[in-house]
Amino acid sequence: MDYYSTLGVGRNASQEDIKKAYKKQSMAHHPDRTGGDDTKFKEINEAYQTLSDTQKKQMYDQFGTTDPNQGFNFRSGDFGQGGFDDIFENFFGMGRARRPQNNPINVAVDITLEDVLNGKSLQIEIGMSNGRTKVVTVNIPPGVEERQQIRFRGMGDNVHNALPPGDLFVHIRIRNHPRFERYGDNIQCNVNVDVLDLVIGTKATVNTLNGKSLEINIPPGTQPDTVLSCKGEGLPNVRTKQIGNLLIKVKGRTPKTLTPEDIKKIKDVRNRY
Repeated sequence: MDYYSTLGVGRNASQEDIKKAYKKQSMAHHPDRTGGDDTKFKEINEAYQTLSDTQKKQMYDQFGTTDPNQGFNFRSGDFGQGGFDDIFENFFGMGRARRPQNNPINVAVDITLEDVLNGKSLQIEIGMSNGRTKVVTVNIPPGVEERQQIRFRGMGDNVHNALPPGDLFVHIRIRNHPRFERYGDNIQCNVNVDVLDLVIGTKATVNTLNGKSLEINIPPGTQPDTVLSCKGEGLPNVRTKQIGNLLIKVKGRTPKTLTPEDIKKIKDVRNRY
């Protein structure tokens, strides 16, 4: 559960904004109100208990949890240096004593499905704890997932010169695409085909996410909503680098220019069955 989404606030929301959002959401979903939702109401309270507590909020922003036993968030990506010793220090308090450093910074970025396919270099402005801002360049790898958290070592707050820079945590948000829907590493689009062509078979042209034109074969007797698959035309997996598939859903479309004679012939064929 994303506590910020539950309350309907951004990650840079002030305590006053969080409190206002909590009051609004809790009133809207209170179980005693008509249309109230007990489960949603409990989630709202859980989110507020965390985000209204400075220490809990800082831990949640950095690790995605306030439970020290939760362990490493495997949806996160660490693009800095370090290995297992750092993981144990950061998440379990084991190993050598952790050095103090500047605070981490959390930002959310919006990217397109094309950015997921190819990766993206972004320049983003981040706010420091002293009120100043700085611009940093981050490289978003291909295959990132919605709400994935990527950690960039040493790119966070650096206002205290005597301490090492904090880390930057970039939270990924992926915009909806007008033609494609994402299903893991696969993407799906629709192709409209006349129902008569579904009966006799035809070919159709589909443009892939990277702009390539594919000619696909639609066999005779294909049913509407049949899903065809083009291997290796989907998205890369951020971990394995393997490429998913392009799924093509065949949508039946009724011809609009049939003459009365055409309709009679179709009825004659139908009456044979």
